Amino acid sequence: MATSAYATPTDDQIAWRDAAPGSDVLPAHIVAFLQCGVGITLGARRADGRPIIGGGVACRVRDRRTVRVLVSRATNAGFIAAVAGGSAVAATFSRARDHRSIQLKAARAAIGEIASDDTSEAARQSALLADDLVELGYARRQAEAYAYCGATDLVSLEFVPDRVFTQTPGPGAGAELPR
Repeated sequence: MATSAYATPTDDQIAWRDAAPGSDVLPAHIVAFLQCGVGITLGARRADGRPIIGGGVACRVRDRRTVRVLVSRATNAGFIAAVAGGSAVAATFSRARDHRSIQLKAARAAIGEIASDDTSEAARQSALLADDLVELGYARRQAEAYAYCGATDLVSLEFVPDRVFTQTPGPGAGAELPR
């Protein structure tokens, strides 16, 4: 089993500050993190105000602004309905090996079709997540089942983040990374 240093919220805050992001772009290190094979948990609110969660398969970032999370239509039907109904969204990206976590929030998002190369990118990112899980002691089959649903019904959740937070466990978790 591989041993690595743990990430900290302070690491995220320093990296964010040092990147000096513009008000409407994500720093390159965050873009790379979002697309490196992380677990993706999504949150929204139903029409009645109750929360609902979803799960992403992969993420793609365009122009360092627009975030596209690939989700399975079948396993995220309720979440997709909430977004289609106008719910704000939260997306939390967590790396298995050190628990580094970044959360993005947006007042609105759109559900759309996937691009021609999204399926291969989803497979690539899922393989990276599975490899991390195997290094942590998961059986290969279990890691692959967790990392990728094998969905043929992927859709895109697209949004421009309004707010960015470090959710990495430790003192300072939950701190907003100012834009």
